[in-house]
Amino acid sequence: MTKSFLNNHKIRGLRNNNPGNLVKTHNKWVGKIANGKDSRFEQFTYLSFGIRAQMIDLIHDINKGKNTIRKIIHEYAPSFENDTNGYINSVAKSLKLAPDDKIISINQDFLVKLCRAIYKVELGNAHTDISDQDIKDGFKLLPNFNLSELTIQKKN
Repeated sequence: MTKSFLNNHKIRGLRNNNPGNLVKTHNKWVGKIANGKDSRFEQFTYLSFGIRAQMIDLIHDINKGKNTIRKIIHEYAPSFENDTNGYINSVAKSLKLAPDDKIISINQDFLVKLCRAIYKVELGNAHTDISDQDIKDGFKLLPNFNLSELTIQKKN
């Protein structure tokens, strides 16, 4: 069954079915609500569509060279509105990585863990309202990316 919290949760990211809190853009995301009630953040018809959009955004950032936790989070959560260093450290710790370990390639397991780590920061305790299966449901909707086994180069 497809999960939706649309307009029915106290936490904004879940209320928008956008647990990664993607800011509104001109992207024509699958499942995007064109004229949603939130003036700042994207809204999606189902949670899996919001997760899918977030994963695509993360994959594109990694492929463009934002291939460390530090670089990803600096892009994802800029310091003008976040405790970016705290965010970086939280995500890195959750993934058992150093902030500057280089991500060379990604797979489903890594994306599930990365999304989960981001949700812990973005949603606080409400991150438990999203299961790993919910995240995997978003993964199943991805276009045919060439994802290979995860390889991380530890910074020396």
